[in-house]
Amino acid sequence: MKKVNFYKKKYEALETFYGWVDQGSDYNIAVEQSIYYDNIEDDLDKIIFNITVATRFARCGKEISNTFRERLEGIITKYKILNIEVYNLSEKEKSILDEEVKEIKIMLQE
Repeated sequence: MKKVNFYKKKYEALETFYGWVDQGSDYNIAVEQSIYYDNIEDDLDKIIFNITVATRFARCGKEISNTFRERLEGIITKYKILNIEVYNLSEKEKSILDEEVKEIKIMLQE
């Protein structure tokens, strides 16, 4: 089993994303810069990164680009088939991730 530090991954995603926002990038540009420059390790890391950043769009009412929308649709599909049990997440961590994925699904339907 892989042990993932779920909260650290979320923090790193936000730190990278908001670092670009603080430098003046629009949210949609910042997400692309973050993905380009960040060291995303595996499928769960990619899911956590994208979902965490996407929740900021949803909670701020920011419009997402078509590129990010398409990526999120792929991320959600990947999440559905991912064997989350191999990452040794706690029940609380799985619950948070599930809720955030649901939040993004709703955002994408609007």
